[in-house]
Amino acid sequence: MGALSERLAAQPIIAGRGEGLALVSAEPLSFWGDVDPATGRVVNPRHPLHGERLEGRVLVFPQGRGSCTTSNILLELIRTHQAPAAIVSRSVEPVLAVGPLVGEALYGRTIPMVTLDAGAFGRIRPGDWLVVDAVRGEVERRGP
Repeated sequence: MGALSERLAAQPIIAGRGEGLALVSAEPLSFWGDVDPATGRVVNPRHPLHGERLEGRVLVFPQGRGSCTTSNILLELIRTHQAPAAIVSRSVEPVLAVGPLVGEALYGRTIPMVTLDAGAFGRIRPGDWLVVDAVRGEVERRGP
């Protein structure tokens, strides 16, 4: 029996393509204070993703949780190759998108980013393999 596969319509925010194992949180994430920029690890002990590394994963969370330093942390994650392969969220605040845009200009690398509506967002589960195409505007979900 093969793995379940479905395509979810997405709104592209930052162009690109990335894929990886879904790292899913129902809680917002603040890159400032929740993520160590040197290791790419979630370090906030109260966050459900505590201890998880972002590198090579598709980070799925409903939204950012403020801080103007979010873009700096994302830029540092790109510079040190600790960044997630892509970001999928319900909404994107401007500070969340600036880091990947600057990363593309400075390092030639970015973090593809899309948003999904509530129904599609709710279909993604931990352990899913996600292929994020932020040019065509879709997320392919391959379930375990």
